[in-house]
Amino acid sequence: MEKRNLAIFFFAGCFSTMTDGCHVRACQDIEMLLALGWRVAVYSYRNHHQWPWNAKGIETFRARFPGVDLVLDDWNWKLAFIQKLKGLIAYMGSWPATRALRTWLPMLTPEFDRLQRDPDLKLALVSYPWGISHLNGSPGPRMIVDTHDLAALELIGDNPSGQPDTRSMLVLKRELFYLGQADEIWSISYSEGQFLKSLLEGERVRIVPPSLRSWNASAATDVPPVYDLVFVGSNNRWNGDAISGFLSAYGGWNLPLKIAIAGSVCRDRRLSAQNGVELLGFVDDLAALYAQARAAICPVEGTGTKIKLIEALSAGRPVFAAPGALKGLLPGYENCVLPLERRTVATLLGDPAALAAAQAAARHYARAYSFDRVVAETSEGLAGDPALAGAGPSIPAISSR
Repeated sequence: MEKRNLAIFFFAGCFSTMTDGCHVRACQDIEMLLALGWRVAVYSYRNHHQWPWNAKGIETFRARFPGVDLVLDDWNWKLAFIQKLKGLIAYMGSWPATRALRTWLPMLTPEFDRLQRDPDLKLALVSYPWGISHLNGSPGPRMIVDTHDLAALELIGDNPSGQPDTRSMLVLKRELFYLGQADEIWSISYSEGQFLKSLLEGERVRIVPPSLRSWNASAATDVPPVYDLVFVGSNNRWNGDAISGFLSAYGGWNLPLKIAIAGSVCRDRRLSAQNGVELLGFVDDLAALYAQARAAICPVEGTGTKIKLIEALSAGRPVFAAPGALKGLLPGYENCVLPLERRTVATLLGDPAALAAAQAAARHYARAYSFDRVVAETSEGLAGDPALAGAGPSIPAISSR
């Protein structure tokens, strides 16, 4: 076996086909570890209830990340019971919960145990705070947790302002306990990162925005626009609720716009091709799609950072967004991320000079999310083998979620 510092990356299920935004983030995490010189082993559960590893997922993973080990164990009722028990104890905090999280039981995860015996293991990068409770013992001598987003903040957002319910407060307590076990915390969202810095040791919290290595940052300029607005999303409840709600409101705008919707969200039964709306389904080449659009929309509220929004900006397309979509952005977006309101949309799309300026501002702002810049800002204290840094595989283009 190659003698090189090993990093374990844990994501509970299959992410290689990138049908959700969290899958895109998982691939970005692996890309960064490879660029920083680590030998990477991905650990996951073969029969995950939501994203199982089927033949297509495994084949896609191996094509996308040649040289990266894919290590799979089977999730079973014993692991599920232990995970639930750990989650309950975590509400208590303190040493009983810490001990419970670190408890290892033999014969449950043979492949994970094999990874733990690798003498070159130096780091574990775990997706989501709750990911710690899904592991059979401690994942490595140094542990980073990528929060993706905070479930507690999403629950709090579902309640009236200033009136969080008991459940959301308990979930926040548990998430903070999980994060307290990490040596370092990655936050994809600027606002959530600042929030965590105020509640945990600030020096352990690092804001790591989406890093779009495989994204073509410049949409073609010689392609005539086909659509006025475009929305890209996977088929989850947040995207489905958001775009169907927007289209309901748009019905009263009385604007003759052409709107393209792409991604698996097109399967949502509430969506239909009418009133200038076109359902494209899964799109292989998002750069080409954005090149055919004048601007993008992101009506999705919630937590975290909307990767779809960053992709649109990287393609040089300004975004009309819901207020909640702005929270995770790095500062400086004001000239290219605008309110999703009738007047704002009509004004910008009706002024070619203003639209061109907003498209230029989008390309400029998106530089903060370039892969090289994010890796450089994340590299301090995280080099696996500096001599091999940057030697990762060539990554295919991102497809629609």
